[in-house]
Amino acid sequence: MFRQCYLTNLLLLTLLVSCKQASKPVANGKDLAEHYCGTCHRYPEPSLLDSGNWMSRVFPAMAPKVGLKYFFGDVFQDVETVARNINAGITSVTISPEDWKLIQAFYRKNSPALMPSQSRPPIQSFETPFVVKPAPFHGNGFPITTYLHIDEQRQRIYAAEGYDSALLTFDKNLHLLSSNHEHGIIVDVAWDSQKNGQSAGWVVNIGNMHPNDQHSGSIRAFNSPPNGSFQFGNIVAENLPRPVQVVSADLDQDGLKDWLVCGFGDHQGELFWLKNRGTEKPEKKLLLSLPGAIRAIVRDANGDGRPDIWVLMAQAEEGIYLFLNQGGGEFLGKELLRFPPIYGSSYFEFADFNNDGHPDILYTCGDNADFTTGVLKPYHGVYIFMNDGKNQFTQKWFFPIHGCYKAMARDFDGDGDLDIAAISYFPDTEHQPQEGFVYLQNEGNLQFKASTIPQYHAGKWLTMDAGDVDGDGDIDLVIGCLAVNNSRGNAVKETDQKLDISFLLLENKTARKKK
Repeated sequence: MFRQCYLTNLLLLTLLVSCKQASKPVANGKDLAEHYCGTCHRYPEPSLLDSGNWMSRVFPAMAPKVGLKYFFGDVFQDVETVARNINAGITSVTISPEDWKLIQAFYRKNSPALMPSQSRPPIQSFETPFVVKPAPFHGNGFPITTYLHIDEQRQRIYAAEGYDSALLTFDKNLHLLSSNHEHGIIVDVAWDSQKNGQSAGWVVNIGNMHPNDQHSGSIRAFNSPPNGSFQFGNIVAENLPRPVQVVSADLDQDGLKDWLVCGFGDHQGELFWLKNRGTEKPEKKLLLSLPGAIRAIVRDANGDGRPDIWVLMAQAEEGIYLFLNQGGGEFLGKELLRFPPIYGSSYFEFADFNNDGHPDILYTCGDNADFTTGVLKPYHGVYIFMNDGKNQFTQKWFFPIHGCYKAMARDFDGDGDLDIAAISYFPDTEHQPQEGFVYLQNEGNLQFKASTIPQYHAGKWLTMDAGDVDGDGDIDLVIGCLAVNNSRGNAVKETDQKLDISFLLLENKTARKKK
């Protein structure tokens, strides 16, 4: 609800509201909540969470960030933390215990006793165009598949395993071709070129995968010869704040490809790009000094021929932002969509659902690993935001999926429109485990028919990619299992099945059926 805020560069000041405290805010619970909560992120409505979890989990977790502490159920000013922040030069919001109690009372009175259920029937159909093939786990312990990619040209699948820092190469029949170790947990790969069976690019090593503010991530170059192995080369950048993605693009249009980096971090993070200076060390260019950058896309937004940056922020400042390229390596940021800090934004991509030539946004939220872990949230799921042609986006469709982590829009059934495949890492495994994987077949006018696969419970699905891996003309899927055993309370139960599958290949049979 509240988050410690930091003063950043002028770009950030034009993009987000800085954390300031009004001299005399109105002593009313709702007004106080809108004032204090809304200074650092979008004001969260009380209806977003049940009253028990607001009181027992959210308020105690947020109190230290606003200069308060709990002692035997009562709240007091945390003088030591405030003084420590001042000495460290950290600008933060501070609230009096009296105002805090008014905010608490407002949320207690106006939040539901229980969270409402999803506004859809259960997913019971298994009518999908896919035949499922499991990829056995190649290791000890349990699978931690942190990256998946379908290479259509070479008809291969690449999978990164966190348990031993391996990058694995499989052929289209799931035979293991090679296993290469990078000495770090690979969470993303930027594919730069592919010629004569030779590939090149960069891998992202997140460092410590669990939430932290360490600067232990790195970006490393690689080459991949025709046999599918990986030969790791020079480190482009290191000491990065928990990076989760790198995009290779010539951002300043000087003829050299630069690197755009999502440094997710935890309480601290950065969105930045590295200017390629040839043989010299890349020069860092900061765009946002905030945590939560989870996915970025480089795409011209206004037709001026310059590469612009679209980014999804997934921490307190949740939303989608556009950085317009001003030329010469300068960018001007603006907010496109803003989400409450409890949504758990997880992914977005572009897809033209109404065929008007303007890319719409497919967005998912469902990260449920924070201090409200275990709470089933009916607003988790897949959203479509339509583009009016001027990069103004309006929500036009929503499909509820608890804990949704990714969705991809492709014409899976070959009928000329866009279907959607979605995965969930935090499904309702007690009442609705089928939502672990959901196939949404487009029936026109933003109407989708939901189905799943019989193996929906065979893993905890965190990663996914789409592509024609077998070269038969239709689009296949791979979904990856990250089987970390997290305690998530009574609302979501772990599966009793032993998870020993790295990923599933969902082989599409549409093209073969049409022949």
